[in-house]
Amino acid sequence: MSYENEKDLIKVLGWTRTSKLLYIMKQIHEDIPKEDIYKDLVEENKLMKPKSFQSYWNQIDRIKDDIQFV
Repeated sequence: MSYENEKDLIKVLGWTRTSKLLYIMKQIHEDIPKEDIYKDLVEENKLMKPKSFQSYWNQIDRIKDDIQFV
């Protein structure tokens, strides 16, 4: 499946999961290193647990070739 826009991703994954994925993908697109994204989301702001962050990161790795809008 190919994701042409954010709405396609929301239809498949729902709002909550998609918003977190989009935030991380936009950080990646701005060339922010994984370690800095992790530090911001997990260590400093405590928005995610380490296991959740890794889960989102793995999902991005799996679908990144199908995403065309970021």
